Parts: sequence; structure tokens; C-alpha cells
Amino acid sequence: MKFNFDVTIDANVDAVWAAFDNPDNRRRWQTNFHAYEHKTGEPGQPGATAELTFDEKGKLVVLTETITERRERSFLACTYESGQGTTTIVNQFADIEGKQTRWTSWCRFSFTGFMKVMSLFMGGAIRKRTEADMQRFKLMVETDEAQST
Repeated sequence: MKFNFDVTIDANVDAVWAAFDNPDNRRRWQTNFHAYEHKTGEPGQPGATAELTFDEKGKLVVLTETITERRERSFLACTYESGQGTTTIVNQFADIEGKQTRWTSWCRFSFTGFMKVMSLFMGGAIRKRTEADMQRFKLMVETDEAQST
């Protein structure tokens, strides 16, 4: 299952990148985010791994995040692995005239076992959640920018 998402944020790419690159911000824009624990490598750099825990309606789901590629301020690619499958997410941040940033996210979900069957019914929910997360991130950055000027 593949999805592409796109949102324009009313903040410059430096502010957007700083907010996105800070793992402490995940709680602010990912409503089901529970915990982040760095495991190996230099945090935020290719090859680094972390354990991310999400609360899915009372059940804790743990993902292993591996950063696969990073270009400061413009590009971050990661894989997320769990017992249910692997997700690859590529995020690109493009400057728009120094005042806005276009965040594009390409997501590929590969499920295993029972989740492979369930994914046939979950596409709409996955899309809706991701779009809502991106809108919360946009609001967080724009609100923080407004407060800092």
C-alpha cells in the first residue's frame, strides 16, 4: 500500500526542519505517540535506530525506526519495522520563497500475516490518520512561529 501526502506550512524551511527533527515534538503532533528511545548510532543520522512506542487504543505498539538517508533541512528517509510489517517513509521539505515550506511525504506500507489481510480494509484509516498528523504538525509549527516573532 502506497500513499503520498503534501502540506504547505506557513513557516520557513529552517523552522519546519528544526521542529520535525526534534523527537520531543512527536507527542505534540502524533496523538497516539507514547515514547521514543534512542538505541544505536548518532541520533538523527543515517544508520541510527530508535524504538518508538505508540498507544493504539490501549495496546502499546513498538516500532524500530532506522534512518536510511538524511539531507539536512530538505530530506529524511526512514524505515519502521514491527511484527506486523515494515513501513518506509520519505519526507521532503521544499522552500517556497523563504516564507513557506512544502512538506511531501511518500509512505509505503508492507504488512505480514493477518495484518496483510486487514490492510485491505485499513487504507482509508491510515490515510486519514496521516493527513491529520500532518495538519497537527503544520498547526504546531505555525503557532510556534507566530509566538516567536
